[in-house]
Amino acid sequence: MKNASLGLLKTTLVDYPGMVAATVFTASCNLRCPYCHNPELVAGPPPDDFLPVEEVLAFLERRRTILGGVCITGGEPLIHSWLPDFAEHVRALDLKVKLDTNGLFPNRIAAVGADYIAMDIKTSPERYTVVGGDNVAAAIPESLAVIRATTPEYEFRTTVVEPIVTEDDIRAIVALLEPGERYTLAAFRPGKTLDPAFADADAPSSALLARYAEIAREQGLDVRVREHRIGS
Repeated sequence: MKNASLGLLKTTLVDYPGMVAATVFTASCNLRCPYCHNPELVAGPPPDDFLPVEEVLAFLERRRTILGGVCITGGEPLIHSWLPDFAEHVRALDLKVKLDTNGLFPNRIAAVGADYIAMDIKTSPERYTVVGGDNVAAAIPESLAVIRATTPEYEFRTTVVEPIVTEDDIRAIVALLEPGERYTLAAFRPGKTLDPAFADADAPSSALLARYAEIAREQGLDVRVREHRIGS
């Protein structure tokens, strides 16, 4: 972990379901989702406010009696070879580990030993070129299988943003999932985005989210909808 650095959100009540947690952010991502709301974490050096990993671990040790877990997000955390070592240090503090990932590194998932994984499924696997992925379709079902086999708790989630995600994409995604699995539909929110063209794009309506949620429920999924505004 030498020379590694992380962003730190000291306390969160929403990033790790049912738990008071801290969230740490890694820099760099292997995708280029145009609607990404953390563009500073996609490429280039870590932001100036990132902290040395040793300082983050020292903070977590001081707060170990208050926190229940640590959410590791990005960027894409699995890019970093030191991630399993960091996760091991977190577990040594008797804190649980949640990993947010895009699922494009299936062979790196198990080594983290996460207690909870949230995997983003961006769109139909065959359409990942729209988010900067190339020849990645096979990685999605492989990661689903690894997560099911190795992770106590998990969820899959999709950010609903047109034209990246259409009804056909939702149908393709839910066909990959198994009855009873947790699936979260998150509404895109306008604002700071990697591609400025998406900064003022429309958020999905409540009606559209409800239709997509019904498609997922018909597949037997445990569906959650996360809206960022009241729509029509």
